[in-house]
Amino acid sequence: MKTTSLQLLGAALALAGLASGCKKALDTYYTEVGGQLPTVRSVTGTATFGSGTGTSVKLTTGEVIPIEILFAQQTSPVKQLVILQKIEPGRDSTVVQTIPYAPAFSKRKNGDTLVVNYTVPAGANKANVRVDARVDAQNGQSKYLSLTFRLAEATPTVAINSGPTNVTLGTASTGTAPGDVVRYNLTLNAGGITSAALFTAAGTLYKDLDSLNVYAKVGPAAERRIDRRKLAATGAATTLNVDEPLPAGSAGQSVTFRFEATVRAPARRTSATAATGVAVGAPTAFSATVRTGALAYAGTTGGDLAAYDLTTFAAVAAAGAATAKDLTISSTAGNAVQFKALNATRYVRSTAAVYAAATLTSVRQAYTAAAATAQVASLDNIVVGDVILVKLRGLDQYEALQVTAINRTSTTDVTVNFSVKAL
Repeated sequence: MKTTSLQLLGAALALAGLASGCKKALDTYYTEVGGQLPTVRSVTGTATFGSGTGTSVKLTTGEVIPIEILFAQQTSPVKQLVILQKIEPGRDSTVVQTIPYAPAFSKRKNGDTLVVNYTVPAGANKANVRVDARVDAQNGQSKYLSLTFRLAEATPTVAINSGPTNVTLGTASTGTAPGDVVRYNLTLNAGGITSAALFTAAGTLYKDLDSLNVYAKVGPAAERRIDRRKLAATGAATTLNVDEPLPAGSAGQSVTFRFEATVRAPARRTSATAATGVAVGAPTAFSATVRTGALAYAGTTGGDLAAYDLTTFAAVAAAGAATAKDLTISSTAGNAVQFKALNATRYVRSTAAVYAAATLTSVRQAYTAAAATAQVASLDNIVVGDVILVKLRGLDQYEALQVTAINRTSTTDVTVNFSVKAL
């Protein structure tokens, strides 16, 4: 027993020595060499309005944007922060600014913060710019994060492709008057793109458009803005029709339009002026003689007086050609009178004020301005005082009609009287 105990004791001492030697060897492997790296939690550039988001951020040479760096020291205090940039196609970074460290702890963000006003450098359109924020510790260790953007053209372009076209008159008419709508077709940022994945992408990268201002100059009077249109936030080439009414009081004068595209940040604007002005005439008046007419509906056929020709201002017999029937009573069901055109004539409901001041010009303008869904071949529930603007047979011929009386002679039969203003 004694001999066995001594042997076990020797073995235990040998194992202890071995364990001690292993611990010493393991410690050597885990010895810290140098200090820890500082921490950079985020680098955020606040792009100005219309610069794009995410991977499509685009900035313009000379813009100043704030960059916020959120960081923290570790075992060694922070010595300085360095801002570097690399501009495509260049391969080397250059130092933009070196800022000695000063404590700026944010309780809300739980770290030091630094805001640097960064000026966007010059470079080729679509060039990718990488901005590095590097935090240097006093022990020589550094850590950095990056943000990137592409260089874009700030100043938009405007080109007038066609115009003026009088959309109120149509192509076959003459007699432009105040209130007529004229159309110009424009292209903004011709050849432009709104984002670029590569420096070699085709097209010019533009900052986002903000708005289109329309100016009018009437005769020798000073130019004034008559319209402002919000544009889609894009830098891509945009073609659009711009419809504008000729200003009131412009009769007998020439009206010249100017179109100005704007970018909000940085503030830029470019305009194009129409090469020729629009010669504006006086409104065309209706005849001083107001015609009167009547429709008599009898049963299901309507009789000889159930249809009316608004070009000859005469009744049309039931057997007459449908092409001459601009106005008929087509139904009295449910005690409600229905007007209907049996040809290409169309109606738009209007107001007593429009009828009172009606000219050929004003009726044409009001009819043309109405939505397509309001330009109809039939009208229900006709009542006394109803005003109806009429476009005759698909032509540039317009009249204004007002219902003056409705006389029921039975549950189905009815007589409707009306007055008509026309040329």
